[in-house]
Amino acid sequence: MVEEKKLLVESISGHLAECAFVEKSHLFKRVAKEDLVKLYGVGMLKHFEPGQLIVKEGEVGGELFLIEHGTVQVMTQGLKGSVKLAELTRGAFFGEIALLTGNPRTANVKALDRVTTISFAKQDLESILLRYPKVRKLMQTMMKARAEAAIDKVQSQS
Repeated sequence: MVEEKKLLVESISGHLAECAFVEKSHLFKRVAKEDLVKLYGVGMLKHFEPGQLIVKEGEVGGELFLIEHGTVQVMTQGLKGSVKLAELTRGAFFGEIALLTGNPRTANVKALDRVTTISFAKQDLESILLRYPKVRKLMQTMMKARAEAAIDKVQSQS
């Protein structure tokens, strides 16, 4: 019998270090204090063990992840097997493609070591994306760059 790893989840509200991390993140650094307080109320702290799958390619996703600690590996399925797209560390975010487009996840993201993320559900980010077009623009720019890099890596594998 395979034992499933339990996901530890808790709100970041009241966690000063995590709230400060969100405030100073590249993604949210220009968001006003009153809107940051709203983010603190909806941000969820999630802990993953080494090898644990955080998001699965093809699944529906409506959540953005901001890496607070640890390293994740991003992989996709190419014609000849798995293709490593990136390794992301502290301060990086992922999940923006499914969040912005509504399409299924485009890659697997796995914890390489102990990983802590702060996640935000799409419905909780919508008001921020409307009020702060620069946050949406940054996510779209990252999405475009990652898509182009993924195409290049998958094509070079064939």
